Amino acid sequence: MEISGKIWFITPMPGTDIYKRKIVFFFLFLILLLTAPYGFAEPVTQVVSTSPSWNKFTNIDGTGLYHEILARIFNPHGIQVTHRYTNAKRGIYLVKNDIADIYTCRTDVYDLPDLVLAQYPMYEGEIHAFFKKDRVKNWQGVSSLTNQRVVWRWNYYNRSEFPTEIFVLETDTGEDALGQVVLGRGDFYIDDLNLIKESISKAGLSIDMDEYRIEPVGKRSYYPVFKKSPRGKFLMDLYETGMKNLHWSGELKKIFMKWQFSYPAYEMP
Repeated sequence: MEISGKIWFITPMPGTDIYKRKIVFFFLFLILLLTAPYGFAEPVTQVVSTSPSWNKFTNIDGTGLYHEILARIFNPHGIQVTHRYTNAKRGIYLVKNDIADIYTCRTDVYDLPDLVLAQYPMYEGEIHAFFKKDRVKNWQGVSSLTNQRVVWRWNYYNRSEFPTEIFVLETDTGEDALGQVVLGRGDFYIDDLNLIKESISKAGLSIDMDEYRIEPVGKRSYYPVFKKSPRGKFLMDLYETGMKNLHWSGELKKIFMKWQFSYPAYEMP
C-alpha cells in the first residue's frame, strides 16, 4: 500500500510580514498532514506484536492461533509480522511507547487511556478455577470463591469480573499462581483452561490431580490492543477489515478448528 500527500510551496507576498507567513505555513502544513491518509506518509512494511508465549496461542516457534490470525490479515498487504515474547506488563509498555504495535489480547483498557481494543476478539473462552477438592465440599460455581484467596497472573483479571467478595493475589507467571494453591498460600488459581494445563506441565511440582478440581467460573472475550495514534488506527482498521474478510470467507473458522478452539460468536456486518 502506498501512502502519499501533497507538498505545498508558499510564495511570500509583498508586504506580508514573517509572522503572517508562519501562520500560513502552519495551516498549510496541517493540510499536508490531513491529506496523507491516517496522518503519516511512509508505507507500513512491518508490524510488531507482543505477549507472553502461550501454548497454542503464541507458541515460541511462531505458530499458534494469534500468530496465524495476524499473519493471515497483514501478510497479504505486504506487511511482515514479528513477535516479541515478554510478560504482560512489559508487553503493554512496549505498545504504549511505540516499540511494538499490538498487544495480542486483553479484555479491557480502562486503566490505559493511550490504548484501545479492536472491535473483534481473537478468542473467547471460559475462565476456570484450579483448587484442592477438600477446599470446597459443595461446588456452587463462582459463588464458591466468596471470601477466598484467589490467585492470578498480574493484570490478567479484575475484581469487577467476579460478582462476589474475594481476596486477590497477583503473580508474574501461571506456574507461580499454581504453586500458591499447591503450597496452600492461595485457595483458587484463575486462568484459561489451556493455560492452567500449561502451568501444570511447566510448574515442576509433584501434583496428584486426583486431589484437585478444575471448574468454570465465567466467560470472556480477548481483544488485540492498539495504540491511539495515526499508525495504530491504520493497523487496527486493517485488522478489523481482515477479520471480517476471514470470517465471511470461512477461513477464520478453519484456523480455530486447526488449533482446537471453539469459534467465537462473532457479529460482523
